[in-house]
Amino acid sequence: MSLYNNNKSTLPSLKFSFFGQTDTGKVRSRNEDSFTCVPDQNLWVVADGMGGHESGDFASRTITTQSEKFIQQPELETSLLLLEENLLHSNEIIREKAETLGKNLTIGSTVTCLYTWKNLAFLLWAGDSRTYRYRNQTLERLTDDHSYVEELVRMGKITAAEAESHPAANVVLNAIGIDSNIIIDMDYAEIEDNDLFILCSDGLYKDVTEDKISQIIDNNEASLEELNQNLISAALDAGGSDNCTVILVKASIENTDG
Repeated sequence: MSLYNNNKSTLPSLKFSFFGQTDTGKVRSRNEDSFTCVPDQNLWVVADGMGGHESGDFASRTITTQSEKFIQQPELETSLLLLEENLLHSNEIIREKAETLGKNLTIGSTVTCLYTWKNLAFLLWAGDSRTYRYRNQTLERLTDDHSYVEELVRMGKITAAEAESHPAANVVLNAIGIDSNIIIDMDYAEIEDNDLFILCSDGLYKDVTEDKISQIIDNNEASLEELNQNLISAALDAGGSDNCTVILVKASIENTDG
């Protein structure tokens, strides 16, 4: 498979700078988002918990805590299997917690993960937390929401613009913890010099349009920390209707000369 057999001599050496931040927003009383950056294992994760009464906090923290235990392996296939197993194990832990709190209680968390290997970016996700890539002044979503309105868009019943304001916009069809047979989507993309990956909970894109996100990135010439703050500030200025979490990961070709 060509995916796993890239010629090492032709691959650029990439390095990654990053910054993550979360904000409770202006409406929610507590922050049920969680994120983790594990650069020594080439892994970044955003989780958005749901369930209330601290259950959402538990769900999202379970995912990020389990992710921090990940140790990449020499073989790509093994690393990807371990990442998936970590999410499946989180699913078990969250479901066991729900059982102790009551049979009718459902708690869970959406998740989006970025794992880099050589010149490839692997995305693993469940729910409607997203990963974008900004390249050559163009913002592209790399993940598909597991949501009711996304299904309506796919069926052609509503437009993407209509989905943003649809009454069922918050209905998630898939998340870690809500079912014993969890579905984890996976995809990959090639990494180029100056690619910027944006991992976020729905608190960003619900209040800030993708056009606006792209404009903020395009107008930013400062640090990733300042750009991250500008994105979260835009969500707060637009109402801060939900917890908002953003991780920025920027790739650059490492200069190996002398």
